[in-house]
Amino acid sequence: MTDINTTLKNVSDSEVEITCEIAATAFEKNRTKAVQKIAEEISLPGFRRGHVPEKTLVQKFGEIFILEEMANLAIDHAYPAIIEKHKVHSIGMPSVAIKKLAKGNPFEFTLTFPVMPEIKLPDYKKIAHGIMEIEEVTIVEDEDVTKAVDEVRKQFATKDAEDREVLPELTEEFIAKFGDFKTVEEFTAKVRESLTQEKTNRAREKKRAETMEKIADGITVSLPRILVEGELERMVAHFRKDIERMGMNPVRGREGSQRASTSNGMKFEEYLTSTKKSLEDLRKEWEQDAEKRVKVQLALNEIATIEKLKVPSEDLEREVTYLLEHVKGADPATARIHVENLMMNEEVFKFLEGQK
Repeated sequence: MTDINTTLKNVSDSEVEITCEIAATAFEKNRTKAVQKIAEEISLPGFRRGHVPEKTLVQKFGEIFILEEMANLAIDHAYPAIIEKHKVHSIGMPSVAIKKLAKGNPFEFTLTFPVMPEIKLPDYKKIAHGIMEIEEVTIVEDEDVTKAVDEVRKQFATKDAEDREVLPELTEEFIAKFGDFKTVEEFTAKVRESLTQEKTNRAREKKRAETMEKIADGITVSLPRILVEGELERMVAHFRKDIERMGMNPVRGREGSQRASTSNGMKFEEYLTSTKKSLEDLRKEWEQDAEKRVKVQLALNEIATIEKLKVPSEDLEREVTYLLEHVKGADPATARIHVENLMMNEEVFKFLEGQK
């Protein structure tokens, strides 16, 4: 990078700015390629595409038109070397600002990168201990089992002569539809076991959520805007998909907590119209939720790093293979990142649960 001078400045905890100056002679070397590229992309009467003279381009569009294309080429060419020199670990694409662009002069511009900020966690072990040490007794009442069994029976209900619902008798013949059960007692015991597992899982998820919420509340971090925007995009995409796939008509606008009534395939735009809200309104409503979600994920990542947690390679390969086999068109690289992130989160939760 002998023809380019660069200086790095920390703009904030989550942004770095690199000021770059390319020497005039080096910048001018982009001119021929820029003219050729423009000539191939435009069509002018009397000229074949790709054969428009530079003089004609300047007369038609102005010198700045060529200089801007030269700037694009110069930045693209210099970008890898700039990243390598300053060891920038960006979490998104940089914003580019042109500072000086004139014929016969050095070309000056800045690149502002979003970077992962410094993260200071609260005493997450103490927080986890305070929540995980509380033992919750999971009890499934007889009436819960009866209700669950009746729900199964209702799936096979018939109507009598007066159009009243008639449930099938709970017999050995009936329970054979659901597995290799020898007796009714064995079937109801399995139902009780399933209900117990469901309650246990809900209690575990509740503890996990409470733990991460307290950790996120105590985290000190300057959130990169790009991460919050990315989370908002995911929330909107998920909400849009739910509405258009399930035909749900949410009454309240807070993502993840709305009541809903069935409609015939309501489109997302129709939902916005019916609720008199814009997409920007939704994003504003969900801003705090998005920030909390980002803090939670940053905390999970930081704990994994501090505690040197690892995802077993064999388990990772198995889960990635399963996903690729069952999700048509999934990108292997994206699938691996997604699966590894989920599995690492699980490792962190197991670690926190071990603090009780």
